[in-house]
Amino acid sequence: MKIENSFQKSSEVFKEKYNNWVPHVKKAIYLQVFRIRMRILLLRTWITNIGNGFIDKGARVAIERAFPDAEIIEASGHPNLVGGRKTKGLLPNVFSGRDESAYGNLYLNSNHTPLRNTVNIGELVDVDVAVLPGCILYEHVLEKYYPVFEKLAKDGTPLVLLGAGGGDYDRETERYVKQFIDEVEPAGLITRDKNAYESYSDDVPRAHDGIDCAFFINEWYDPPTAADEYDVATFDKQTTPKIVSDRRVIHADHYPFEQPYGNIWQKIKKIKSQWELFNKDNVFVSDSLRDYLFLYANTQVTHSDRIHACVPTLAYGNHAQFWFDTPRSALFEKVVNEDIQNKTVSVNQDSLKKAKEKQVEALESMISQSL
Repeated sequence: MKIENSFQKSSEVFKEKYNNWVPHVKKAIYLQVFRIRMRILLLRTWITNIGNGFIDKGARVAIERAFPDAEIIEASGHPNLVGGRKTKGLLPNVFSGRDESAYGNLYLNSNHTPLRNTVNIGELVDVDVAVLPGCILYEHVLEKYYPVFEKLAKDGTPLVLLGAGGGDYDRETERYVKQFIDEVEPAGLITRDKNAYESYSDDVPRAHDGIDCAFFINEWYDPPTAADEYDVATFDKQTTPKIVSDRRVIHADHYPFEQPYGNIWQKIKKIKSQWELFNKDNVFVSDSLRDYLFLYANTQVTHSDRIHACVPTLAYGNHAQFWFDTPRSALFEKVVNEDIQNKTVSVNQDSLKKAKEKQVEALESMISQSL
């Protein structure tokens, strides 16, 4: 009797696994036999901060390496950003330091229409899988992308989070993100720092403790060589510290665009932060990712309070020092053995190459298993 019960349970477990496994295999074989290109939706965020663009293009490189024959469709989250900000109004919420109180609330509240009326290209295309990269594991991004997640879920399109991290990892943020995971059910999570992996890896079916997508950016663009030696100072959050260097120092602004539909306080903060910029020599502001990458690929040292001024600098094999205290800086621990906040550091390129290879393998495995 015990043997029969054991056999019956084993049979039921096998049937369940078989039923879950067969559709994925069928689709993979179908795509291969009929030479149909997989269509992958890359959900970008927004380039109000130029560093977000490095994440997006680095993510594209990782996807292309994992699936070289796939068709990649990029869709910007900028419509959702402006829709969310318009929904929240002109005046800031002085009673809350958080963006929203509950995941999905901003979109579902029928009294707030701008975000509901926003259209994202990701809602208008038929794809096999969607990938969302970057610092997304907090309400600032997840709330605004809610309409897109809803459409993906309705279509049964798997979602993979790539090189993902959070703005912070306090209790309220973790509760919020776990609520998102429970509702959207991402097919996989590749994190960019240990905190994100330890916080959320148990809540998804597949997880990999990875690196930030922007470490792939040197494979997206190989800039020409500069004629002169220089250092770069990119400070948008605080006063530029005294930098001792015999070289020319270029002062780059990583926040070159207006606050789209931002509230009054956001606009005032931006004006205040940039008011003194042009009192400096060698000021650099551009709307081109390649222009900034030229700076970081050729700099001797980058000093910055922007993480994604330091990341491309390190990816191109140069030295950087990070001058800001934030939980997001944990991503540096994955690639450097020294404290980047106390001294200028560089990355062991062989170690970085191996980390990138593991990330590509993990991405290929997650997407293949999710189909």
